[in-house]
Amino acid sequence: MSDIFDVVIVGSGAGGGMAAFVLTQAGARVAVVEAGGHNLDRDIRHHQWPWELRYRNQYQQDPVQMTLKTKRYVVGRGETDEVIVFDGSAHRNYYNDHFFVKFRDWRYTYPEGSPYRWVRARAIGGKTNCWDAGALRWGPIEWKPYSYDGFGIDWPMPYEEMAPWYSKTERLIGVAGDKADRMTATPSGEFMPPQAFNCVHAVMHGAAKRVGYTVTREPHAKITQPHNGRAPCHYCGRCGQGCDMGAKFTSVGALLPVARATGRLTLIPNAIVREVSVDGHGRATGVVYVDRYTYQERAVRGRYVVLSASAIETARILLNSKSNLFPDGLANSSGQVGRNLVEDTACSVSGSLPQLEGREVVNEDGYQCDIMIHPCVNIDEKTRSKDFMRRYIMHMNGGFGMGGGPDGRVMFGPEIKESARRVAGSGVSVTGAGCGLEDPNNYVEVDPTVKDAWGIPVARIHLKNGPNQQGMVRDMVRRGIELIEAAGGKVNSYSTAPAVAGANIHEQGTCRMGDDLKKFVTNRWGQAHDVPNLVLADGSIHCTSGITNPTLTILTMTMRNITHLAEEVRKHNV
Repeated sequence: MSDIFDVVIVGSGAGGGMAAFVLTQAGARVAVVEAGGHNLDRDIRHHQWPWELRYRNQYQQDPVQMTLKTKRYVVGRGETDEVIVFDGSAHRNYYNDHFFVKFRDWRYTYPEGSPYRWVRARAIGGKTNCWDAGALRWGPIEWKPYSYDGFGIDWPMPYEEMAPWYSKTERLIGVAGDKADRMTATPSGEFMPPQAFNCVHAVMHGAAKRVGYTVTREPHAKITQPHNGRAPCHYCGRCGQGCDMGAKFTSVGALLPVARATGRLTLIPNAIVREVSVDGHGRATGVVYVDRYTYQERAVRGRYVVLSASAIETARILLNSKSNLFPDGLANSSGQVGRNLVEDTACSVSGSLPQLEGREVVNEDGYQCDIMIHPCVNIDEKTRSKDFMRRYIMHMNGGFGMGGGPDGRVMFGPEIKESARRVAGSGVSVTGAGCGLEDPNNYVEVDPTVKDAWGIPVARIHLKNGPNQQGMVRDMVRRGIELIEAAGGKVNSYSTAPAVAGANIHEQGTCRMGDDLKKFVTNRWGQAHDVPNLVLADGSIHCTSGITNPTLTILTMTMRNITHLAEEVRKHNV
């Protein structure tokens, strides 16, 4: 491509979409390079019934797969192995399987005995097409964790600097939720009204209040009122399968159309980036990519490059961008590209509420509005735990939905139908998700021998859960059991180990930001210390994993950093 764009952006998800939005509004000519494609009418299938899909939505596992194990206690059976077979698909159904890439072509490796579940979307809009849209702010303690617990590092900016940018982002994308009655580690934001409780929500909300927790409906980037030309949610309840009406925030529904309407956005789909190109002075000049279908190598040039390919993929691209000036990979003079990969810690408790068995079937479809327990441990000196560091949230959910099944005690005959009817709508789950713990021994490197289907060296991912995650899971499970029993419910099963590595699809921290160029990859604005016209705009620059749900923070940090970049370019400072 002979044109020289003002900015080349790699990735079109949360970070890439926001970068394109901000830059085109500022007058820049932008090329967005995306490894996937997207056809809204064909690819969004969330209003179809399961039997209308391929194999009646009975997922057929790809033969090239991996097996991941964790532990779960099941009442009446004891502790068992919970086995997950993973071929690349996040949800293993035909509603959204086509958004995710298969392991057989999009290879990556890991040390023997330490598999990692790396979910990758290859579609315009990235993983925002299929995210649940939980939109939590991270509060003051999350931006200065070292100052509280003495572990790791603080971010280079405080919450007070980020709060106005959170507000701008929330007003742009639309977030529905409850405001808490006090400041918590997950502060309230600029919310529109949330959807109403269903019966399970009401029962669990009351139980949590009686136990003494701060409890609200979790904020979600799903609009309940008309907003910026988008129609409000009609509560079909299939948020993870895509949202063709745009009520759920997605990059392809809320950001890229506005950017394209300026006439300054060029979208280059099905382009798999191999490396960032540089000139003899060490400045980024664009990217080299391979066409997904023709396998031809091409290039796109730009005065600035923004990498927003996701934490692991951004690190892979930088490590593959070797040259005489950057023999260890681009922007890697610190040796920190790929280091400190961090993921959320997750677990769950499931049960039932006998008082809701046999009730009349009613329509409780909604946008997966979880009841959220705000952080209650390690928020001050009084709540400091001896068993683990950092914080977590808990979600409570349940109610009628599409499908259902028996209670598991009968497997055939008229009894199975009776059981399914009786227990429908009485199930309840309490899930916990909290901060992972950053560790330089959890990292991404380039595999020296394995390449993907396009001849690009693949990522080799090293990540293990440690004692801190185990301690956090024990505490989350104990409180989850307490909550279900306080509501008059019965517990059926619960996690006895953290969820498999990569379970939450919230990987972060491979190119952390900081002021010291010897210790960090980028400065406080996401600009690479070694290459000032290269900006990272995804979870790779995160110093910690925060309290789960990083997407709102990625959007907010990108809006802040790219606004700063546009201003610096205007002043000729970059």
